[in-house]
Amino acid sequence: MRARSPARRCLVGLSVAGLLALASLRPATAAAASPRQGEGFALDDAVERLADIESVLVSAEKAANADPEASEEELAKRVVTGQLMLAERDLEGAAIVFLDVLENYPNSQAASQALYFLGEALALLEMDRWAIECFQGNLLDSSNDGRRFHQRSMARLFDLAVPRREPGFARRPGLSATPEVRARLESLGMETESKPPEGLVEAAAILRVAAAVEAIPGGERDLDLRYSYGRWLYFQGRHDEAILSLDSVSPLDVPMSTGGIGAQWRVRAAYLAGAAALAEGEIDDALARFTALTQSYPRGERDKRIVELAMLARARIHHDQGETELAVRYYRGISRDSPFFPEAMYETAWTLLAAGSYDRALQALDLLLVYDPDSPIVPEIKQLRGKVKIQMRSWQEAEGEFLALRREFDDLSRRLGASLETKGDAATYFSAVAAEDLEHFSLAAVMPVEAVGVAESLPRATQTVDLANEVGEVEAMLFETRALLARMEEAVAARERARLFTDLGAHLSSLDALDIELLDLEEQLLFRARRGVSGAGLADIEAQRKTLRERVDNPLGDGSSRDDVSVDLRERAEEIHQLDLTVQALRAQLIATERYYDETREDQRIDRQGFLNQAAELRDEVAALEAEVATLEAEVEKEQTAMRFSDPWAEAQRAAVDAYANFLDRAFSALLEAKPDSGARKVWDRARGLHDRVDEGRERLDAAAGRRLRRAIQILREERINLDAYKDELEGKKGETRELVGEVMQASYRDVVGELANLVTRSEVGLLDVAWAIQEVEAEEIRRLETHRERDMRELDRILDQTFEEAQ
Repeated sequence: MRARSPARRCLVGLSVAGLLALASLRPATAAAASPRQGEGFALDDAVERLADIESVLVSAEKAANADPEASEEELAKRVVTGQLMLAERDLEGAAIVFLDVLENYPNSQAASQALYFLGEALALLEMDRWAIECFQGNLLDSSNDGRRFHQRSMARLFDLAVPRREPGFARRPGLSATPEVRARLESLGMETESKPPEGLVEAAAILRVAAAVEAIPGGERDLDLRYSYGRWLYFQGRHDEAILSLDSVSPLDVPMSTGGIGAQWRVRAAYLAGAAALAEGEIDDALARFTALTQSYPRGERDKRIVELAMLARARIHHDQGETELAVRYYRGISRDSPFFPEAMYETAWTLLAAGSYDRALQALDLLLVYDPDSPIVPEIKQLRGKVKIQMRSWQEAEGEFLALRREFDDLSRRLGASLETKGDAATYFSAVAAEDLEHFSLAAVMPVEAVGVAESLPRATQTVDLANEVGEVEAMLFETRALLARMEEAVAARERARLFTDLGAHLSSLDALDIELLDLEEQLLFRARRGVSGAGLADIEAQRKTLRERVDNPLGDGSSRDDVSVDLRERAEEIHQLDLTVQALRAQLIATERYYDETREDQRIDRQGFLNQAAELRDEVAALEAEVATLEAEVEKEQTAMRFSDPWAEAQRAAVDAYANFLDRAFSALLEAKPDSGARKVWDRARGLHDRVDEGRERLDAAAGRRLRRAIQILREERINLDAYKDELEGKKGETRELVGEVMQASYRDVVGELANLVTRSEVGLLDVAWAIQEVEAEEIRRLETHRERDMRELDRILDQTFEEAQ
């Protein structure tokens, strides 16, 4: 029989008086009988319904008793699923799939593949240290499945030994594109050459991998290994060996194609081979390689960019060889829709300037200003325009260029100087602004709009912004991870753990439905047994039955349905959202107040330093409110998780079902004493047995969920400790970052003022260059005239001497 809790016994007790009255029931006469519920209900139909119910119950029992160990075929499918997720750039999801196979089934055949692909996912997630461990672990795997990935692991280790630059790195204007900046850095003794980044692979480890590659015959190496190994050799300065490896991927005598085996490696291998030949001083060989590459037409966007880099490389070689027209030809081969177009045009201008083609150089600079008027090197371009016009001896136009530049920067300096100097000692204020939203902090948050372009040219300012953004991203990720962990802990601790799993949760829902279906069937049997029975307590029993049935349909007693249970949480979430909007409004008001004060500071009598200190305090308060709102949102999500896996509506309904089922059992037994029916008793007993099996099925499903969660619970405990430690460490780093940002922004304000003054000075120097050039031309003209005068005087003296001689 079903176990009864005190609450259930209380509910059953409500019907005791009515059941005692059933003792006086007696069979009614035919004339007294009237049509009632249960008429037309056949026991054969009940038996069929019970058979259907039992089949559903058996399915749930099998699921609960199933062996949790997955087959090799199932594990292989999981790995394939992870590979598809990897291809679709769902990197986190793919890593979870591979890690699950690796952690829970370490001795399976699929584990070898999962280890390699986990390394791939971690490398793409920029978790290089862990990715290296995965690839090195694969190299230690001597199984057949493990050896299949050995060469690919070697290739990835070479890539991680010299990591690739971030996307878009090649599109940035290099120091070579701004000779003025390069000269200034060199005058300070600073390094002006860009070096490849250093990876986390230990030198001894990568040398062992290189030795292992050398032991593999060249023809047996995979194409990606040949490329990665050749690339690594290039950065090690072993250019001849690099060319051999790279040429095996993209032979120089084989025309480029848009497809085929190894097509994804051919373009990049050909470019690196050309760079290696150039590094060895083989100019003709490098030109031949870059020429072959520029004649290819790849389909991928990345390969198209590499072809454009090859075109730039060829143009630069011709420039160094003094072949101006060829250099300009290849520079102009870069189309306007290419991200390299601005750099190509700037280098074109310098090439033409060096060749004395001033008009064409000026056209290139004008085109560049029209193409990218917001480029960070616009001031350099404008300065260069003035210098070109000096070379053209267009004195008035050159003077006009430098006068316009001086006015532009002088006006900007005067407009911003007071504001910048006012905030120059406000490190606390800058720290508060940055700490308010480290993840999205930018120079525009603290700098006037007109000064942002100048500030972005300051390396330490941009580096500090990157640091603040990185710390903010880590903080946001840690907060989200902790919130997710809290929800997972809530789910694991729930009373209905089976709902954590799709299959077990479906069976649990089906058991809930079986309970209701069995009650409906038992009601029909009760109504059938009640026919032909009369007595004083029958009406009371019916009233109590309706009361208990009402509790089954309305378990919480307030008329709410299952969907209505979470209404309070939704309302609370809406209130928190409104609170968030209020905090954002306060933040906007604070920013507007600061802007208003900044624009009207000359008319204000408020102490500037005091205003900034108060603004910093308000920024901190707004940031604290935003953090509190985020915490409240996380708590609501946690409660929603608890509601999902610890449904109070379902729990209350089950209690009501138990009470109602026990009541029906007592009532049915009493009715059969008045009017025996052996067939109905058999059907009833079978239904009661199914009730008990439903309860047992729930317990089995919970036990099955517990078996599956055993490892997860252990991991959750470990990760809770790790995340708490990470949080404490991050709090310390966040404080240091906040202080650093404040100090650097304070210094950057002064640097912006200095940079504006430098631009003004350079414009004035340009004017001096014009004056000196004019003076030099005039001096040259004077020297020419003096030379002509001296010649004329000598000629006149000669003629006079000749005349005197003839006269004598």
